Amino acid sequence: MRRLLAFVTALFVSLSVMHGEEGKADAVILTHDAVFTMNSMSSGTYKVHAKVLVNNKHGLGAAAFIVYTDTFKSLSSFSGRVEAGGKTLRKVKMSDLTTALVAEGMVSDAFVSVFEPTGPYPFTFEYEYELAYKKGFVSFPVFMPVTSAETAVENASYVLAVPSGTPVQYSSRITPLKESSGSVDHYIWEVKDFAGYVSESMMPDIREFVPYVYSSPVAFEYFGTQGSQESWKESGLWLYSLQKNIGAVPEELRTKVLGLVAGLDDDKEKIKAIYDFLRENTRYVSIQLGIGGFKPFPVETVYKTGFGDCKALSLYMQAMLSIAGIRSDYFIVDTRKADLMKDFHSVGQMNHAMLCVPMDTDSLWIECTNPRYPLGYRHGAVAGHQVVLVKEDGGELVRVKPYPDSLSVRAETINVTLNSDGSASCKGHRRLTLDNVESYIGFRSMDSKAQFRVIMSDNSLNPSDFNITSVEDNFNDWIQLEDSEEYVPEIKIDYSYEVSDYGKVSGDRVFMDLNPFAKSLIASRSARVNDFVIRSGGMLSDKVIVAVPEGYKLESIPSSERIESPFGVFVSNVTYDDASSQIMIDQTIRLNVGRYSKDMYSDYRTFARSVSKAYDAKVVLVKK
Repeated sequence: MRRLLAFVTALFVSLSVMHGEEGKADAVILTHDAVFTMNSMSSGTYKVHAKVLVNNKHGLGAAAFIVYTDTFKSLSSFSGRVEAGGKTLRKVKMSDLTTALVAEGMVSDAFVSVFEPTGPYPFTFEYEYELAYKKGFVSFPVFMPVTSAETAVENASYVLAVPSGTPVQYSSRITPLKESSGSVDHYIWEVKDFAGYVSESMMPDIREFVPYVYSSPVAFEYFGTQGSQESWKESGLWLYSLQKNIGAVPEELRTKVLGLVAGLDDDKEKIKAIYDFLRENTRYVSIQLGIGGFKPFPVETVYKTGFGDCKALSLYMQAMLSIAGIRSDYFIVDTRKADLMKDFHSVGQMNHAMLCVPMDTDSLWIECTNPRYPLGYRHGAVAGHQVVLVKEDGGELVRVKPYPDSLSVRAETINVTLNSDGSASCKGHRRLTLDNVESYIGFRSMDSKAQFRVIMSDNSLNPSDFNITSVEDNFNDWIQLEDSEEYVPEIKIDYSYEVSDYGKVSGDRVFMDLNPFAKSLIASRSARVNDFVIRSGGMLSDKVIVAVPEGYKLESIPSSERIESPFGVFVSNVTYDDASSQIMIDQTIRLNVGRYSKDMYSDYRTFARSVSKAYDAKVVLVKK
């Protein structure tokens, strides 16, 4: 099988094999006991004692010590030891940890401390540490002892100790035991004899397979503020309160915005003018200082500095729209998961902020951190997701409208002039819509090497003299696609290149792949452990027109075929026009989004192999 389009890679990558010996996990968590004690509304301590058996190199990740600290929590103690064969190989102290800023390019006080143990297999790594919490918390520490495949658990527990009567909310597949002793309520979650999980492609949410606990106080204090997470309405009220006294607009900015929209009667045109101003005058910088994880920087600060994080830029855009008389709602979203945890209203599960403008027929969802995205495009990290609108009267849980799969297109047309020595000249036309364009945002500004990588990333040929001949897109316009009410991003790229090995010459014959531009589907295992999910649908289309070299004729060509299954439909039409000496290959696959039982995997495997076989078929030319 050949190269995979990124879109298809996410869907049809081959299943992982078990790393360890038959029935033996890569790592075993012998003990993982965690206790969080809420001393007050603003302080607490988190203590962990863990011991991990590492059986092979694939289990090292399960034993790695990784802890994040910031303004609200600090690492007050740590100790550990590595043992093998009944002997202590190394004692680990706090000074042995590697500590660094979480990420470059951020204005942040968040640090990560890491220790990666090594030793002759098998070895154990046992450690203890304590985190001190201060200035409050909206969430308690997440308990998820298993974060990698082929990791088993013998014993693990999480104890949440809070002052008696403190309301707590949690999301977990494990039912806790609640005990009260004096002035403290204890919530106790226990895990015993967990066999681990097998990592496979197209898996459902990992939380279906591993033990976890997400928990938070209902009423909380955080950096000198108070709030409630009893409902999304209450959580939204707190977030809205953080925006007080930071939305004041400098008079200079007000004058600029009024100038931008002067003479424009249509709200969409006003929004576009302001969005273009945002695009040209701001840049994204992640801000994680103090309460910065939830509270935006003031509008005036963004105007003066020209940068902000997702919260600040969204609030800035909202302020400018307000000047133009356009109402909008700030909202928060988890870009990683489409569905928020049920009956769990903690804002700690969110990681992004955007802006929503209610329109006559539907809302306009605006990404302010990357204004290169087409205005109003619901990109892949938000389309179909549950989000919380932050309004003056509280939060409102809504779902962002997903796009119909029919609008997602990746279509390629390639004209090939084949030479008798197997070399060829290729001219390609690529058309992409919707989520397929996301890696092409900013394509025009890429250097030639980057453009080459983007275009040829799923191609097994070795081209030379590569040129981009034209690029058309609607990224900066409100352009409606034909037969659609949606405003969908679209890009069209024309390119050309030479290739020396399009065909292979053997005596009087030239052998060539039917479609060397194909997006093969891989399914290498015959059995499936977990259900599988196709998350993205749409159409993938390849049209290849090959001009046969003079002096050659067609000897053999694959027949046309149609393959239908519950997972999608594949059509391959192959014809030869004797008058023009051209081979025409037209191959299209449409995938069906959905979750499928593991018992259906053998049917999927048959489908995938049949499609790949059709892509990999051969054409044979022979001298006349």
